Amino acid sequence: MMGNRRVKLVAALLCILILKSITTYAQVNAFKYRADIKKIDSAGIYKIELNPGLIAKSAKGLYDIRLFDNTGKTVAYALSNNLSAGNQDSFIEFPVVNSSPETDTATIYISENVNRLNINQLWVDLKNTSVNRNVNLTGSDDLKTWFAIKEDIQLQDAGDGGKPDYEQSFSFPISNYRYFKIQINGKNKAPVKILRSGIYLTQSNQPEYAELPPVKFNKVDTGKKTSIFIRFAEPYQLNKLHLNITDPKYYSRRVVVYTTDKNFDNVNIDEVCDTVLSSSGKQDIMLSAKAKYIRVDIFNGDDNPLRVASVNAYQLKQYIISYLAGGHDYYVLTGDSLAKTVNYDLSFLKYCSIDRLPVITSNTAYKNPDYATGKGAQPKHDFGLWIWLSMLIVLALLSFLTVKMTREIQ
Repeated sequence: MMGNRRVKLVAALLCILILKSITTYAQVNAFKYRADIKKIDSAGIYKIELNPGLIAKSAKGLYDIRLFDNTGKTVAYALSNNLSAGNQDSFIEFPVVNSSPETDTATIYISENVNRLNINQLWVDLKNTSVNRNVNLTGSDDLKTWFAIKEDIQLQDAGDGGKPDYEQSFSFPISNYRYFKIQINGKNKAPVKILRSGIYLTQSNQPEYAELPPVKFNKVDTGKKTSIFIRFAEPYQLNKLHLNITDPKYYSRRVVVYTTDKNFDNVNIDEVCDTVLSSSGKQDIMLSAKAKYIRVDIFNGDDNPLRVASVNAYQLKQYIISYLAGGHDYYVLTGDSLAKTVNYDLSFLKYCSIDRLPVITSNTAYKNPDYATGKGAQPKHDFGLWIWLSMLIVLALLSFLTVKMTREIQ
């Protein structure tokens, strides 16, 4: 009986191993392209910048992007182009000059407005407290003579924010004193702990662009219209075109941009942008398209055609954000037309500021060695043969077990 149990255990373990191998192989061999990621030494949340060539090989919308570790296990990630977060609040801390909690009189906290900014609000970070105190705010330029700014400000309770500290803002008429003194009154009472003070600046995220490989183009002037035909080696994601216009000095022209096929005709054509190019602007055309062939029509009216010396193309930098373990190898796979949009647990994003994450890059994309084309191409590692051999071994063991059990019953 012990022998039967051992055979059963071995057969079960082999079955589990085979199923795991089949699942991993099925995940990895469905993608045509792979890009390795630079190894990192310490664990943490990182922004992985996707190479433009990798994005060109991906589906529109990037739903076929997958991140794997060196065991073939998928890793959760979020896509970001640094614009999704909208406006970001940046905290500027005022250096503390003096902090002297005096039990018998008041808590004194003096901070320095180093750049002499004009402010009408000061944020204070305090250790949690729930006491009835008033706050006086004064200002000085020399730490000797102090002038009243606002008095008898009610200190707020910490509430139940789930953290050991909280913030309170003090609003007042615009001031640019070099020093601000926060005095929390509390005669014969324990002091209140002030951690820091400063201001918040709201900043709009600026788009970050990656320049695409040099653009091949030719220009044709026909009547009152100039057409620029642009060819890329791959269907890149395109978010900005820069036309280097050298003549005339002053101009304002309507411009329409289309995605098209290699013939650049009006058969397979899709309008993606209708805008105006002006000498008072930056000669940039903003758009969103994933294409290999682009046609730009410039309507000149009765004016002479614009002289375009060169064309530069850009795409918004695209990142995947993920928690990576230190010392591990990771890689990105893409190029599966049957892939579905994934839905990961992204709770780790709650603990990071996306715009401040360290950035690592993905290497140049290459053909996935494990991709099975079904056209005679062999993957670098013949996992299929190994799987079939393992299945035959399991079947043999199961057959042996069945025969042995039958004999014992008889």
